[in-house]
Amino acid sequence: MENNIKFGMEKLWRWKLWILLSCAAAVTVSIIFVMRMHDEYKSTASFVPPSFTSLGTMVFGNGVAYRGFYAADEEDIDRTVSYLESKDVMDEMAKRFDLYAHYGIDPKMPNANRRFFDHYRGMVKISFASNSVVEVECWDHDPATAKKLAEAYLSVASSYFDKVSQRHEGLVASEKQLKEVEAERIVILDSLASLRTKYKVYHIDQAGEEITRILAEQIRREPNFAKYYDAVKSMETYLSTLELRYGDLMREVMSRKLNLEQYPSLIWVTEHPSEGTFKDRPKRSIIVILAFLGTLVLSCFLAVVLDKSKPVSA
Repeated sequence: MENNIKFGMEKLWRWKLWILLSCAAAVTVSIIFVMRMHDEYKSTASFVPPSFTSLGTMVFGNGVAYRGFYAADEEDIDRTVSYLESKDVMDEMAKRFDLYAHYGIDPKMPNANRRFFDHYRGMVKISFASNSVVEVECWDHDPATAKKLAEAYLSVASSYFDKVSQRHEGLVASEKQLKEVEAERIVILDSLASLRTKYKVYHIDQAGEEITRILAEQIRREPNFAKYYDAVKSMETYLSTLELRYGDLMREVMSRKLNLEQYPSLIWVTEHPSEGTFKDRPKRSIIVILAFLGTLVLSCFLAVVLDKSKPVSA
């Protein structure tokens, strides 16, 4: 064993010049390489997404608005991260910030999409941090662009959960129904007012014998009273139903508006992005050291393997 180790060290010593030259070349090349790399600044945004279950159980019809949300579980966070990493979001960011030109990639060149995808994945990292927090890290040689990109992800995440909850769509639909019910209510009220004015037709349930006698006399004096009495009765019954529906829709619209005022966003932002003051990447010294160590190990391995001499038996 000692002879083998001693002979191996002798091999390395015989190849020491080549090993040193290889390491020096690797260090030189790595230094040239890292000096050509742009400084990159990082901006980080973190948020807690809502539970999809809580979004699906928001109730507005009885006047109870959304009072907050439970922290998302692991499945909800996976869905959130998958959406933010999707190609649709990436394409939206590319279009919003003209990232092809920003990264110096001509979209007309062959494999431009592939090059952009690989580069973009190295500039944006979305991950589950801890305590139900989704973290978005963005790098760029321009600190302002990195910050804007991280802010855009917060906006996209907020819009995503608004779509899941259907809050804005629900408010528009409720307001539309309210207008339709209100218009129908006005038509019926106008019709009732017209019948009452022209024919003195009124419908009173369980009014007593005296009122019944008066109504009977009215029927004899006014032929049209009997003709329109049933119509008035039906309209008043339907009107009471519309009044209930109108009240429910009014409360729903008010609850939905209150919800939007209280919770403009359905995500809880735990860290707002800011412009990086100091560069975060690349770690030039680490790259050079790793290049040196890698070349040293490889050179020593090749020296031992390629040396044809054999150890002399003791």
